Amino acid sequence: MSTALCFFHAVIQERKSFGPLGWNIPYEFTMGDLSISVKQTKMMLDEYEEDQFKSLNYLIGECNYGGRVTDDKDRRYLLCVLADFYNPLIFQDDYTFSPSGTYRCAEGDPTQEEIVDFIMAMPLTQMPEIFGLHDNADITKDQQETNYFCDTVLSTETSTASAAGGGGKSGEEVLDELAEEMLTKIPHEFDRERVMKKFPIRFDESMNTVLAQELIRYNALIEAIRSSLSNLRKALKGLIVMSADLEQVVQALNTGKVPALWTKKSYPSLKPLGGYINDFLERLAFLQRWIDDKMPTVYWMPGFFFVHAFMTGGMQNFARKYGLPVDTLNFEHHMMPESDYGKPPEDGIYTYGLFSEASRWNAETQELDESEPKVLFAPMPIIWFLPKEMPAPRLDWKEEEKNAFGAPKSEGFYVSPVYNTSARRGTLSTTGHSTNYVCPIVIPSSKPQSHWIKRGTALLMQLDD
Repeated sequence: MSTALCFFHAVIQERKSFGPLGWNIPYEFTMGDLSISVKQTKMMLDEYEEDQFKSLNYLIGECNYGGRVTDDKDRRYLLCVLADFYNPLIFQDDYTFSPSGTYRCAEGDPTQEEIVDFIMAMPLTQMPEIFGLHDNADITKDQQETNYFCDTVLSTETSTASAAGGGGKSGEEVLDELAEEMLTKIPHEFDRERVMKKFPIRFDESMNTVLAQELIRYNALIEAIRSSLSNLRKALKGLIVMSADLEQVVQALNTGKVPALWTKKSYPSLKPLGGYINDFLERLAFLQRWIDDKMPTVYWMPGFFFVHAFMTGGMQNFARKYGLPVDTLNFEHHMMPESDYGKPPEDGIYTYGLFSEASRWNAETQELDESEPKVLFAPMPIIWFLPKEMPAPRLDWKEEEKNAFGAPKSEGFYVSPVYNTSARRGTLSTTGHSTNYVCPIVIPSSKPQSHWIKRGTALLMQLDD
């Protein structure tokens, strides 16, 4: 049992190297956590005749290690993986911690030297399978290391060196042309008064209210971007003083980053400057089509500045239509077979635009499936959010039922968290969730939930490119 506990400690420590795919928040587990867990295990073995795995899993998972974990999705993973290492099956010689059988406890009753020799014979480079991750996780890990290296190099680059363009142009000329190009692409603010005449605030249509709130937020971002670029052009020509904020804009544009002046007013995004501008223009085009034509039949979910208001609007429409209290409603999720729909559903909302990380949607079997090799993200189908009087999907961990061979049984679904960005990490809000967290979505699956939890499977609103 001590060997299994040491395995568990090593796994949760090394999983941090995979970034958000491993842990939403990197935690500093210490040898003290391991030491107290070993002592508690010995105490339980000495004082009780039967194995106290349930009590030990609670003490170790909820108290010793779990006391450091602040994210409820991370806590779900911690308890899930601990159940693999602390269960009655570990006493069987053929029980392994990974599918290949490479990682397991030494057979029989080995001495300390035999245990050390057994561990030394294991692979020097850890395979993703011991962490429960897909082989693609190695690619994600390498990409994160490369991005960190590139960001470090860019941070040491001077603005003069990075702004020096080709064709003999000075850095100021290159910046001026870049600012001018972006100003020509980004439209002016929406005319809210005209829009509100076409889509007035109505009791029976909450989406009009959602649109009005979205326009306020996007107008503030448009004003921040256009004013900073206009002032930057004036400062480059010597018409106004180059302030500290404008200096930060210059540095960000030179390194291809989104200026901090914009991010203060912006929706969450990890995209570089070029990708951010393209994404921003797509969002504005989505709202403009809504304004010019009519409410979409299928909503682009990542296109909303504050997606929680959009989901609440869909739920309010249902509640007011049937005279139900909105706080008793939650969404039921249906993966739709078609790629487009000409009319909206009778109840609820159609959405598209989500991406799955560490898994993919199999259109043939209509269930969650393993990722394709070297494909890190896969698009999800149109999802029907149907309000119903039902409890909310739970993201906490509960012990799974086992079959005759000791393998966990499938519940027929996986409760996947949805995040705004691939960072997954955010500040802790008053709801107890991260500000990066959006909602849970229930996805059909023939594999047990523990499989996808260890995979780090989640849905993302947008990618980083």
